[in-house]
Amino acid sequence: MKKLLSIIFVFCILVKSIFAEELNIIDKDNNSWLQVYNNLQKSQALDENIRQLEKDIRKANPQKKAELKQLLSLQESKKAILDELPKSFNSMLDKVTINTNVKDINLIEYLFASKKIKFAAQTQKLNFLKSQYDEAVEYLENELKLTLSQDSKNLEKEEQLQKEIAYFENAKGLLEGKEEVLNRTKDLYYNSLKEYGETQFVTHLLNLSIIILLFIVFYIIKYFIIKKIDNEEKLFKVKKVLNITFFIIIFLVAIAFNINNIIYAATLIGVIAAAMTIAMKEYLQSIASWLQLILGNQIQIGDRILVNIDGNPVIGEVIEISLFKVSLYESINNTTSSKIKIAGRIIFIANNVFVNNYVYNYTHDKMKNVYDMIELSIPFGADTYKVETISFEVAYEMTEKYMEVANKQFQSMKRRYDMRSREFRPRIHLIPDSKEPFFTLRIWYVAPYHQIMELKSQISQKVVKRLLDEGISFYSK
Repeated sequence: MKKLLSIIFVFCILVKSIFAEELNIIDKDNNSWLQVYNNLQKSQALDENIRQLEKDIRKANPQKKAELKQLLSLQESKKAILDELPKSFNSMLDKVTINTNVKDINLIEYLFASKKIKFAAQTQKLNFLKSQYDEAVEYLENELKLTLSQDSKNLEKEEQLQKEIAYFENAKGLLEGKEEVLNRTKDLYYNSLKEYGETQFVTHLLNLSIIILLFIVFYIIKYFIIKKIDNEEKLFKVKKVLNITFFIIIFLVAIAFNINNIIYAATLIGVIAAAMTIAMKEYLQSIASWLQLILGNQIQIGDRILVNIDGNPVIGEVIEISLFKVSLYESINNTTSSKIKIAGRIIFIANNVFVNNYVYNYTHDKMKNVYDMIELSIPFGADTYKVETISFEVAYEMTEKYMEVANKQFQSMKRRYDMRSREFRPRIHLIPDSKEPFFTLRIWYVAPYHQIMELKSQISQKVVKRLLDEGISFYSK
């Protein structure tokens, strides 16, 4: 019996909840105003039901309490889903975004009038909301007329409809306020466009035409001047002078045109500066790279460096670091001997090359020694122990004094960089060839950067002589 009464009690609460929702809510599909109001009514009804259930739970016995809690959980889930939907007319009107800050009109805005499209879109949104509002009010008024015309009076429904119509009438002020703000902002913008067209448009258009004409004249003059210059270094300097001169002229002209309008002058100068940045891209990159070279202490005057430019090695001693270029004196070394086969030239490299390519410094900081290598081919039948011993002895004897210097230089550099300790003794490696029956003898040794070729020649001669004296021949096809 108790269980039956509990079921009836819960059923009554559910019926009450459903009836309350249906009574208080008038819905119409595809009308955002009625849907928002519908959401609000449902939310209020659910809040009332949840409060009533919470009161009933506090008064109920343990068995009823469990059942009521299940019902409360269901209602709270419905409320959570409903909270994700809009329940306020303000949130619906916020979709019509109006930027009331109408900035000063400039030439670009006057020519393209980008805000006209935005105003048209927002006006279209607002007109749609107005039409839906009128439909919603008409729908409610028709429902009220229909209810009043019925023989059996439904006073509760009449009162509910009258309340809803009054609520919508009060909300009309929000719509009218939004429309007034939009119209005023739009009028202010169109008046600004008209004022600009009557007062400043012709002047600004003439100024822009003069600047464009200056650009054309500059590139024509530059073309004919460059065409007559054959010397590469002179051509580089002439280009630099012409670009800087033109930039200064444009800068002064822009200021002269807009001396009375600081904001517009700043905007115009910014546009010109951007254009000049594109035109002088390589020079600006070189200046930035020069600062990096100077402040970063990557290379200094007197350093021997190797730069790979598009896969081609360029090696030499740094003799000048200027604002736009680094000058190298091409030295005699392994690279120039084996690949370039010429040396002694002055090489000019733009500073921006040092940012976009790998740079190998032979003499960074106080480290003025590098590892060099000699390669010889030894047949498989040779006494490899003798080969290793003789090679090590000769290399050690010829580079002992350089090892001591290299060790001191390394200790100095170690204080600057986090590097592990190492020995600078010769390294001897015998690597079997994968195709032919011989070992590749590799003799690694320390050499001063300015004596690489001389030391290589001396060690090679002495190693070859000692091996031949010991009866060890060299492999040849």
